[in-house]
Amino acid sequence: MSIYQPSDDSDLLRESILTFKNKNVLEIGIGSGIILRTLSNQNNTVIGIDINPESLSFVSSSLEKLNLEDNVDLVLGDGPSMFASQTFDLIVFNPPYLPRDVYTDTTTDGGNTGLEITDNWIKLSLSLIKKSGKILFLQSNLTPIHEYIASLSKSASVDIVAKKKLFFEELYIIEVMHNE
Repeated sequence: MSIYQPSDDSDLLRESILTFKNKNVLEIGIGSGIILRTLSNQNNTVIGIDINPESLSFVSSSLEKLNLEDNVDLVLGDGPSMFASQTFDLIVFNPPYLPRDVYTDTTTDGGNTGLEITDNWIKLSLSLIKKSGKILFLQSNLTPIHEYIASLSKSASVDIVAKKKLFFEELYIIEVMHNE
């Protein structure tokens, strides 16, 4: 298994989390730890979960070098189902989102439409955020994201809060909250 290397998608997500401070946060799929390091700098409690033990080891080492490990817990796991409901103020993820018929790369392959993993994580995460909590995740126009947003909007408050146009795709940061 390889560690997901940050790119334009990671940078866009990192920029989108800079305003969140003093929160209890979960990052699903920590990859190289770029998002987790930013979160740990400005929030009370940060939990990072990943299925890749190499990612956890790499990120643990980098957090220690930067003296950022005090408020961070790293968990080996395949999703957010192990946490209690209404635990987090913020859940963040850059899921594998490339459409693929067969999973060959767990860091990028998101299923047939590219949204299968995202949909699973959203459903689990909605029960884990507090009533005033938020979910921020990244997606691409290579998936049927606008149809997904329309469907998700029937049960939650959904908004595109950032965009980045690349030559081959457009990236979106999507915010999901409970309906008021």
